[in-house]
Amino acid sequence: MLTPKWICLLICVTALLAPAAAQAKAPPKGKYDCTIGGSTLFGTLTIKKGGKFRHNGTKGTFKHSQRPTFPRGLQGYKLKFKGGTLNKMKGRWYKTVDGTPKGNYEIALENPGSGFISIYCNKRK
Repeated sequence: MLTPKWICLLICVTALLAPAAAQAKAPPKGKYDCTIGGSTLFGTLTIKKGGKFRHNGTKGTFKHSQRPTFPRGLQGYKLKFKGGTLNKMKGRWYKTVDGTPKGNYEIALENPGSGFISIYCNKRK
């Protein structure tokens, strides 16, 4: 039978062995060109350090959290925006695997009216 001392030790060791990939990451800093449905330009989204962004001349903040797998097997992170033109918008970011240049990053945003992801922002090279 495990004593409380051994249980505590087991919990501590398990926490230390948890993978580092489990931590949420912010999207890479830089400029992202955004489109709706692949054709209509939605402006330029600039990701800055410290959870800040700029979109079409307005500023705001964003939070990111982990979500390991999205549809089609993509792995990335959830995003929530506050302030500016993206206020209360949700989405996700990930490294692209098809349709855009290899090694590119994409931010996919939900259209606030429909709740469906229809706004895609691709990082400029």
